[in-house]
Amino acid sequence: MKISLLLLAFVLLLSCPVRGQTVPYGRNAAAGKYAALRGVKLYYETYGTGPTLLLLHGNGGSSQDFKQTIPYFARRYRVIALDSRAHGQSVDAGDSLSFEMLADDCAALLTQQRLDSAYVLGWSDGGITALVLALRHPGKVKRLAATGANLWPDSTA
Repeated sequence: MKISLLLLAFVLLLSCPVRGQTVPYGRNAAAGKYAALRGVKLYYETYGTGPTLLLLHGNGGSSQDFKQTIPYFARRYRVIALDSRAHGQSVDAGDSLSFEMLADDCAALLTQQRLDSAYVLGWSDGGITALVLALRHPGKVKRLAATGANLWPDSTA
C-alpha cells in the first residue's frame, strides 16, 4: 500500500508543471497536428475550448509568435494556432506564396475541422491573410482583427 501511494505521488509530481515551465508553443507534440490540405502539410496546435479563434502569424514567423497570447485566449476560446504554408513546421515544396493561397489554406483547414466559421486574429502578413480570407471566404469569418497589415499587399509594400 505504501509503495502504491508513493508511486502515485511520484507520478502526480512528474505530471504537474514546474513553476515557470513554459508550454513549447509551435513545437508542442501534445497539442500539435498536421493537416494534409491543398497539396501541403499544414501544422497547427489547438488549445482551450469554446468558440474557435484562428491565429495567423506574420511573414517568416510561426505559431510560436503567439506564445504570450495563446494562454490568455485559450481561457475563453478554442485557439487554433496555425503555421502558414512554408513557415514553422508546415511543409510546402513550392517556390512561391500568395495571400490568396494562404487564405484558401485557412478556409480548407476550417472545413477539414468541420468548422463553419471562426474568429480570426492576424498580425502583419497574417493580418493580410485574415483580410483576404474574409474577402474570399466571408462565411468562414465571424469577426476579424488584423494588425500590422499592409494597405496594398503587393510588391510596392
